Amino acid sequence: MQLTGWPEYVSMIYLPIILVGLVGNGLSLYVYTTPNMRKSTVAFLLYSLSICDIFVLLFALPLYSISYLPIWDNVYGAWSKRRMFLAFSTKFFYPLCMTAKTASLYIMVVITVERWIAVCRPLQVHIWCTFKNSVRIVIAIIAFSIILNLPKFFEYQIGYSDSLGYWPKRGILDAEEHWWYYITYFIFISVIFDYLLPFVIMFVANMKVINELRKSRKERALLTTSLQKEQNTTVMLLVVTILFGFCHFFSMALKLMESLFKDFLTRHNEYFEVMIEISNILIIIHIGTTFFIYYFFSARFRNILSYLFQKRRDLPENSLTDVNKRKLLHKSDSTCTTFAKTSPKTSMA
Repeated sequence: MQLTGWPEYVSMIYLPIILVGLVGNGLSLYVYTTPNMRKSTVAFLLYSLSICDIFVLLFALPLYSISYLPIWDNVYGAWSKRRMFLAFSTKFFYPLCMTAKTASLYIMVVITVERWIAVCRPLQVHIWCTFKNSVRIVIAIIAFSIILNLPKFFEYQIGYSDSLGYWPKRGILDAEEHWWYYITYFIFISVIFDYLLPFVIMFVANMKVINELRKSRKERALLTTSLQKEQNTTVMLLVVTILFGFCHFFSMALKLMESLFKDFLTRHNEYFEVMIEISNILIIIHIGTTFFIYYFFSARFRNILSYLFQKRRDLPENSLTDVNKRKLLHKSDSTCTTFAKTSPKTSMA
């Protein structure tokens, strides 16, 4: 099959990023479920984040890649399988993808707040940052994400005609027919809860953490080993949140442009489509690359993966005593961290 246009070329960019992200988040999931990580509050939050990111990537795969890959016959013809697959993907996978994205966003917010408490309010860590509280917060985030994104199940409909078959079309997202929804939910509520509120919280918390880390540099030689390891965890999670903000900034800018210029994200214009694709790709890149941040910044993360891929391969299982296994896993610091044609194509903005 041949690439016939812009969507087909972009789908080839999405595919490897999504696949690498699925593998990376799967490995992260394994690391954060090992016995040495299981009891950590931060590890549980990162475990929950990896699950949400996996769901985002799984739903994004058919929506932004498979639907446009050059694997379909009769791509633009009536009753083509591609048109039908795109219609049902847009109708059902798009709201599920946005729900998982919202959950991932607010888990990142909780991780940022947890780091602020650990660095700036260390005496309150054992009171506020407990495993039980983390479980409750994640459950609340999932419930909030489902409720917030319920209207998205009605934003697109599956069109049908005898001559064209099935195709995706805008439902209550149509600004001409449903202006009340367009203004109140798609613009006002979305800008506040998907962008402004979490970004303000993360920005303020990160600024306080950065200031605290600067102050502690002069006293680093006096810090105990456990406090130094805590700072290593904080630096790693700080990098994750900075990358998060950078990759989501463009999406937020597009949403703000939509609030100023009506129908900005759904116009049939190649320049708008390019901006939407860039926004979506940046979000996918962020979700797909957190594994590499964990790997480069957490020695303990690397050691667990090393034990998984090297020690089990190179040494007989009975040659590693329980003592040696514990030494291997505790060898390092305790850093446990942490698109629009739907014909128009959907946007993660």
